Amino acid sequence: MVDNQIDLRWWLLSNLASIPSLSIIYRISVIFTFIILIFLAFSPLIFPRTPTSKLQNFLSSNLIFIISLVTFILAARWPGFLSPMLDPDEGLFIAGAIKLLKDPVFWRAVDAGSSGPLNVYPLTLPAFFGFRIEYASSRVIGLIMIIAAIVCLYYALSTLYDKTLSRLAIVPLVTTVALMKESGYVHYTSEHFSIAILSVALLIVCKYHAGNSSNPNRLIFALGFIIGLTPFSKMQSVPIAFSIACIFLHILWLKSSARGKFIRSLAAFFLGGILFSALVVLYLIIFSIYDAFWTSYIQQNLLIYSSNGLGGNLTQVTFLAKINIFLDMLVRVQDTQMLFLLTAIALIVGIPFLIIKRFSLSPHQEKPNTFCFVYYSLVILAASSYSVIRPGNSFPHYLLFLIIPSGFLLGVFLGELAKVLQVSKFTRSHLKFSLLTGVIFLTVASSFLQFTITIISDNFYLDNRRRFAKNYLSPIAKTILNYASPGESMAVWGSAPQLYVDTGLIQATRAGVMGSWKYFPLQQYFFKQYADDLINSNAKLFVDAVAPRMIGFKDRETQGHEVFPEIARVIKENYRLVDEVQGVRIYGSSELTL
Repeated sequence: MVDNQIDLRWWLLSNLASIPSLSIIYRISVIFTFIILIFLAFSPLIFPRTPTSKLQNFLSSNLIFIISLVTFILAARWPGFLSPMLDPDEGLFIAGAIKLLKDPVFWRAVDAGSSGPLNVYPLTLPAFFGFRIEYASSRVIGLIMIIAAIVCLYYALSTLYDKTLSRLAIVPLVTTVALMKESGYVHYTSEHFSIAILSVALLIVCKYHAGNSSNPNRLIFALGFIIGLTPFSKMQSVPIAFSIACIFLHILWLKSSARGKFIRSLAAFFLGGILFSALVVLYLIIFSIYDAFWTSYIQQNLLIYSSNGLGGNLTQVTFLAKINIFLDMLVRVQDTQMLFLLTAIALIVGIPFLIIKRFSLSPHQEKPNTFCFVYYSLVILAASSYSVIRPGNSFPHYLLFLIIPSGFLLGVFLGELAKVLQVSKFTRSHLKFSLLTGVIFLTVASSFLQFTITIISDNFYLDNRRRFAKNYLSPIAKTILNYASPGESMAVWGSAPQLYVDTGLIQATRAGVMGSWKYFPLQQYFFKQYADDLINSNAKLFVDAVAPRMIGFKDRETQGHEVFPEIARVIKENYRLVDEVQGVRIYGSSELTL
């Protein structure tokens, strides 16, 4: 408990660590919720909806189906809330959110590297509901975002196709998300917010195409506004947003019956698109942080995405090498293998079959007016793949950008297959039915296979709950709390943002992670900013976390703060060494009373 806030992770650990049969209870709950999900996915086929049957209407309800998929995902994913920091980015975002509660001006108080403010501000929400900002509460926020993306995908597919097929089409995606155990997928990542808003944009595109709006210009404006948010969440998502924007403009052109109507709709779209950027410009002017925004965010992103930005070591990597890294991730990361395998089958076999069958239809036969979404789904998947490939890093969480496009392509494939077979004369009706049934069986069977493999294996997070509870605070965090209390300020040198989260101390500098960016062209800018922030903050503690057992920076001889004159001078003049734990040095300000 910190300032009477509920620590969700500690609450779970303290209440669950001693339950001996928890693993069995967990498996039973996951199996039970999975069975309910599958039953409701098939219920429209088993119980065709009629106006007089309350049971059939209940089983066909969208709300009931959504509740079942949310329950299944939560039942399977909650053990991931138990672990400490899984990735430095996660700690960086959480530490930034804690700082924003004290100073809410992003780029003046917080610099999250290549991530924008929209990735960090949502993590402050738990504090307004009485919860401490920490790993569990942040992972809940991330899970809510990805569930929202799945729900948007379901409604997008339901807008285009039969609801029964839409339910069956998203089962592999729901199963994949629910059973994710890879640490890169479990922690709160910079992709979560982008996935959510891009899925909302995709839903709006589908609704506009279907004509399900009494005020289309309002819908168009909302779409532009949502797409305009993406540069301020993660620049890596911009190619995906651009692909959705191009798809919408193509639909807009096809559906506009008059030039004046098209121009008005286009104006609404672009006004919505530039609105948030205009607000950001105004924000930068009001708080005089334009220079920090331009250098820390724009220039840093341009440098990272122009080469391989791993660890600030901007070495040039060929695009072919980046593709090889991407393909290796697709094969290596087990949690998403089945979903991406289904997507590959649809790409290699299914989509060409659809295109051939579509063009083989005779001119007088009715052709599906949604067939353009076959090409649209390919464009979105290609843009998403480019977003993953471009940085050249082998971070598994990048693959999160592919899960919604993969689910969308599978849904479009299944929906268009049903439509093409319905009007096709190439085979008899029972063979058409067999083909469609076979595709559905393959789709759902893959989910059963993935479910079986996952449920019989151990859950790392659940099995280590006692160790997590016992080591809830590290020796380093405990020692730091001997010299400062939660809510006071501290600066950390190195890659140890978990020290802010674990102790509840507020980062004194904009950069939550700082170290020896040897080849980083902006090194001097960031060092000066760090030193100035440290002086202006009057931070009570300075911690040099360059140590053998820490993440990233380990060699004190080449990466310690004293190696860099501008940092060493500030520490020497304002701080003194008060303790050392596991190679981590703790410095107190000159006013600190021991």
